[in-house]
Amino acid sequence: MAGIDKITREIEQDADAEAAKIISAAEEAAKTEVDKANQQKDAYLSAADEKLSRKLAEEDKKTQSQCEQAEKLILLETRQFVIDDIIRKAKVKLLIQGKEDYFETLLKLLEKSVQADKGVLMLSEKDLSRVPSDFEDKANVVATKKGGTVELSKEAVNIDGGFILKYGNIEINSSFDAIFDENKDELVDIINGILW
Repeated sequence: MAGIDKITREIEQDADAEAAKIISAAEEAAKTEVDKANQQKDAYLSAADEKLSRKLAEEDKKTQSQCEQAEKLILLETRQFVIDDIIRKAKVKLLIQGKEDYFETLLKLLEKSVQADKGVLMLSEKDLSRVPSDFEDKANVVATKKGGTVELSKEAVNIDGGFILKYGNIEINSSFDAIFDENKDELVDIINGILW
């Protein structure tokens, strides 16, 4: 029996040694697989971080560009508001001048509009109610310098200020609104030059 025990022990020892080898090889293989999986995981995380960083940088750049565009638009709208306000105030200033200064302004405008013909000078209802008695005579002095004459119409026209000069079917609109509209680009350039 002692021989069988010895053989059994040797078989057990060989089996234990073989099992230890197999377990060791399995543990080594498992460790290798875990290391490989960790390396893949790190590579995936690194790639994901890099992709996320690029995406965030792109979004940041896009957002910054949008903010700059919005800022430019606000600045442009603000400038336009300021310019429109200055033009509006200039027009109001003309309208609220004292009577004498107002009608002197109309005579200066007439110098630029009058033709070598017989014309009819038409004013707003407000201006007709306060027109100086010598205004028509002064207007004719201006007109005769250009070889024409003007007659002050008793009928009012629907304008805020300025006048309309009529020669037959032709009307020269020298209302303040028309003058400011016609010269808006030039006025905007002047205001831009002064302010900015």
